[in-house]
Amino acid sequence: MTPTPTEKAIDGTEVSTKLITLTYTDDWTLDEELTTDNSDYCSLDLTIPQDGSEDALVEISITASVSEPYMYRDELMSSGIDAYALVEEKSVNTTDIGGIPCVEYEREYWSDVTLNYLGRDETSGTTVSVTIFGDYEDTRVKDLISSVEFTPEDTGKKDPPWPWNGEAFSTDAQHTFQAGNHTVTADWIQLEDPLMATDIFSGRVEVIGDTVWVLLDNVLYEYRYSDNALTSIGETDLSSEGSYEELSSDVNGRLYVSGFAEQMLIMENGEIIGRIESLDKMIVHSSGTWGVSSFYGQTLEKITLNVNEETAQSEEWPLRAAEETADAFLSQNHVFVTGTSLDKDNETVWVFDTEGNQQFEFGNASMDEPGWMGSITDVAETANGFVVFDGNMRSLFFYGIDGSLIASADDAELFGTGYPWISSASLMPDGSLLIALTEEREDQSAYELLLYRLSGF
Repeated sequence: MTPTPTEKAIDGTEVSTKLITLTYTDDWTLDEELTTDNSDYCSLDLTIPQDGSEDALVEISITASVSEPYMYRDELMSSGIDAYALVEEKSVNTTDIGGIPCVEYEREYWSDVTLNYLGRDETSGTTVSVTIFGDYEDTRVKDLISSVEFTPEDTGKKDPPWPWNGEAFSTDAQHTFQAGNHTVTADWIQLEDPLMATDIFSGRVEVIGDTVWVLLDNVLYEYRYSDNALTSIGETDLSSEGSYEELSSDVNGRLYVSGFAEQMLIMENGEIIGRIESLDKMIVHSSGTWGVSSFYGQTLEKITLNVNEETAQSEEWPLRAAEETADAFLSQNHVFVTGTSLDKDNETVWVFDTEGNQQFEFGNASMDEPGWMGSITDVAETANGFVVFDGNMRSLFFYGIDGSLIASADDAELFGTGYPWISSASLMPDGSLLIALTEEREDQSAYELLLYRLSGF
């Protein structure tokens, strides 16, 4: 049995905040230290002590937050609640708590299971939640919840449309930019079914022949590329395997999918053909025999792979000091280490050959100097040089084969976007680059993953 609010508790102590009011009996203890009473956020935490134990028999946490709707919508998704079924089909049951319809669901919290209620009052922009730890079938839980009243102020607010009702991103099909003697062209590859992102930083792309792989929110999408268009082939939810954040590939057509503290997946033609344990997030070199693993503030690691035997050996590869190392990327001929230089305290890209000999240094410039960078999300090598992607500054830097800075361009010039997160790039067979970035729609209904083909450099 789960508690179903029906009638108000009458006898007891009333506690009132700006957004929550309730009445509790002597069985409950109100935690004053966890009580918050602000105009935009209120919380109450009550427990029933358990005789002879420091642990409570039951604990209830109640919150009301005047907040953006994405927090409520993200919680629905992470809790496995189908928002479309809830909002449009009305097929998800709700329970009225304190005047606001709430969905009911269970979640694992460490080794325990909690009972949760979640709802939103759109006219006040308020999200409410009730979380119950312990014995939530205790009848006193029902009485307490039935006394709750949420008291947000109706200000006539209106949430943005839900993603399925929103207006998809749109821009010109093509943008051009002059990078020195090179005319760079960015072709927007419009997807028939837009990809909506929950984690705007999670988009990754990898190209193998005419197949394009997109990793977004732990789902792997497969597309076929032809004539500046992508045709959807299928998708795979990787949640049963782990949590993944990086893609790379080799000349044999194998795709490598890795994530922090996860087994690396080895895939061919969309099927998992192998797994390598005890590897963190890493990028595999195109040879398929080795790769690099990086973590902020840690010494870079070189990983030697035996794909057939599904084994790997790691060793420290201190191309830069650990304090300078933030991330690393690979091309066929170079290793790119990114981080903050110790000498000038600037964002820097150090370029090495595959033997570990430094070739160039990009960035490491003051804010008022050309080449100043914010946060590097990828580095790619083309026939004409190198392209550095700055997700934080929404910019691209073009360097020649001699390591000299040729030009820089912002996202509006190249992509016709407003403020995207530029997350990933992959070299295509014709020498162009496929680029992934995430942009919020104008109506704020969703973030979309956008794909562009960058050619001419």
